[in-house]
Amino acid sequence: FNKVFGLASQYFPSFGKNVLQLQARAGIVTPYGDQKKVPIYERFFAGGANTIRGYEERTVGPADPKTSDPLGGEALMVFNIEYTFPIVEFIKGALFIDTGGVWDKVSKFDLGGFKTGIGFGVRIKTPIGPLKLDYGIPLNKQPGKETKEGRFHFSMSHGF
Repeated sequence: FNKVFGLASQYFPSFGKNVLQLQARAGIVTPYGDQKKVPIYERFFAGGANTIRGYEERTVGPADPKTSDPLGGEALMVFNIEYTFPIVEFIKGALFIDTGGVWDKVSKFDLGGFKTGIGFGVRIKTPIGPLKLDYGIPLNKQPGKETKEGRFHFSMSHGF
C-alpha cells in the first residue's frame, strides 16, 4: 500500500495566557500493485478523544452494515479548533469544535460528508504529563443511535 499523512498545528497566543489552537490533519492510503484492499490496521479511523470528540472511538466513517463495526477508510480529513484558558496555576479550561470525516475510497472523498462535535474540557498539568478530560456533543446523528448524546473523553498528551 501507499500511505501519506500530514498534520499541521498553529497556536495563537491571546490576551493573558489564553491560546487558540488550529489543527488540520489529512491522509490517504491506497492499495499497491495487485492488492485490492488496504489492511484494516493501516486504514484511517476518526471519532474519539484525539480526532472528533463527541463521537465514540473510531465510529466516524465506514462501518460494516451487519455488525456496525468500524471498517476504516482510505481517506481522512479532520480539523480541530480549541481555545484554552487558565483556571488556576495547573488547570486550564478548554472550548473546542472538531469536524471531519473518513471515506472508504479516496475517490469517494467529499467535503460535504463531515461530522462535527463541540464541547468543553479541562487540562490538568501533572508530573507524568498533561491530562485531558473533555465532554463532546455530536452535532450529527451517529449510526445506530436514536439521539445525539454527549460523551466524556479522557486522554494524556504532551505539552507544547
